[in-house]
Amino acid sequence: MFRVEEVAQGVWAAIVIPGRGAVGNASIIDLGDCTVVVDTFNLPAAARLLRETAEKLTGKPVKYIINTHYHGDHHYGNQEFPGSVILSTKLTREVLTTHAAPALEEWQEGLQKQITGLKEIRNAATDFRQQQALAYEISDKQALLEATPTIRRVTAAVTFKDSLDIHGSARSLHLFTYGGGHTLSDAMVYVADVQVLIAGDLVLNRFHPAMLHGFPEAWTTIVERIGREIDFTWLIPGHGEVAGRESIPEMLRYLTEIQEYAATAARSGESAEHWIAKGIPEPFDTWEGSHIFEWNFRWLFNTYTDPKKRGR
Repeated sequence: MFRVEEVAQGVWAAIVIPGRGAVGNASIIDLGDCTVVVDTFNLPAAARLLRETAEKLTGKPVKYIINTHYHGDHHYGNQEFPGSVILSTKLTREVLTTHAAPALEEWQEGLQKQITGLKEIRNAATDFRQQQALAYEISDKQALLEATPTIRRVTAAVTFKDSLDIHGSARSLHLFTYGGGHTLSDAMVYVADVQVLIAGDLVLNRFHPAMLHGFPEAWTTIVERIGREIDFTWLIPGHGEVAGRESIPEMLRYLTEIQEYAATAARSGESAEHWIAKGIPEPFDTWEGSHIFEWNFRWLFNTYTDPKKRGR
């Protein structure tokens, strides 16, 4: 479900294998006297293997779990770390505790409808990249559907508003948030001694970011601030391969240009389908998760054409 890559001494990225169900990347950090895991995948089975891998790599149990945000592919595996202290931003915990998890039958019915809809889109797709991305999405959704009876929501025991430091015998971690961009509240983890930034879904590596229900303008400002204020060499993204500082201008270009593209489309008087038929603009046509572009475009197009949604 994932492969492990050593990014720096004592810091590993757990990069998911598409279509196997884990969905969002995770990270493992050795603090010297304890182990930290950042995000816990989409499936309990994947999280169980993540815990075993972390303990094997460091020789110590996982003391802390950090959830970067409240999307399921970053916290559904929390339950597989019963002896660990879970941390998140205060707002992330509030969202998860205020909005109850759906009833099992309702959740399963919703997932099945999504799978059926994705299959119809895949069957109609003519672009190979989109067909492959949709096949991965369907496989991931199917794995989650099968796992739903075993998943239970486990939220943070410790929260922070702006930042929090964790000190181990060999190194310290800086947990912080610049607010919400991808979601209402997005946290990051900085390992200063080796200049590694774990960015969650705020910065991806050539992978279409899911913008639905996000805050594009704030998101752009956050990414600009990351590039300006954080002295990092390596970046572990929520989706995609390990990257470097080049990921900042690439992410900024995506967030900026897709908004401009959708705004131009909305002003044109042509339908969303007319613009979608043009395909994905360069250079984003080679990015992974190509089916997500249409989701983002439609959402932005509808936002720009519906006066009630403007100014978000």
